[in-house]
Amino acid sequence: MREYVLTATFESGADAVADVFIDHPDLLGRALHITASSAGIWRVDRFVGPAEALDAVEAVYTSGAVCNECLGDHEECTITAEYEVVREGPESRVIYGYSGGGSYCHSVPFHAGRAFGDGLAFDARRRGNVYEWRVLVPGDPPIGDLFDDLRDGLPDGISLSLGQVGTPSTWGTTTTLADLPHEQREALEAAVDLGYYETPRVADLGEVADRLGLAKSTLRYRLRRAEAWLTETVVESHEVLGAPRSVAED
Repeated sequence: MREYVLTATFESGADAVADVFIDHPDLLGRALHITASSAGIWRVDRFVGPAEALDAVEAVYTSGAVCNECLGDHEECTITAEYEVVREGPESRVIYGYSGGGSYCHSVPFHAGRAFGDGLAFDARRRGNVYEWRVLVPGDPPIGDLFDDLRDGLPDGISLSLGQVGTPSTWGTTTTLADLPHEQREALEAAVDLGYYETPRVADLGEVADRLGLAKSTLRYRLRRAEAWLTETVVESHEVLGAPRSVAED
């Protein structure tokens, strides 16, 4: 069994869905479930971010005007799709989608299924100008032809890279920073980015608060809530998965 990581990087204007993520860098997308076969692709995606970003991604994602699965806005795509918002909250949307009924789609699951057949496992994540696919393939099949097929059909403004994970390690772990409320995630990411958690600290609480335009008391509250969530998550993961992995295994 092999796990391959295919990472697409987009320039503005190359893909309608990617443009929403580029315009809203706080927006996160994560596939909760993907099933692909020769009959089509079924998936459930969770989007997390500010309300205006969620409205924007929902409008594009569910419009049916573009191929959401495609790497780029491919006119050759003959697949039809249907989408439905199955859960809506102030900071998240969960959207079901089905695409099929055609003969071509320039997407990772379509080409992977054509190269390796049914029975593949997929994971997908989006943020900013990056769309990452993880594909779990039985056995040890050659990946070069799949990569060439995907790369050769890419429109201008999109690049694709391929990586291999020796031992699959992320499957079954569904808790991510996307599970944090947007304001807490934003505070935590800004603190990390400015060096608040480094030893010695590169930035103090006031500098992080200035970056975000917040009062220090508000920032302190959000960081404490985020830190409490992280601590609980680590403890729960330890209880479920057993002994923690060493850094060298990551």
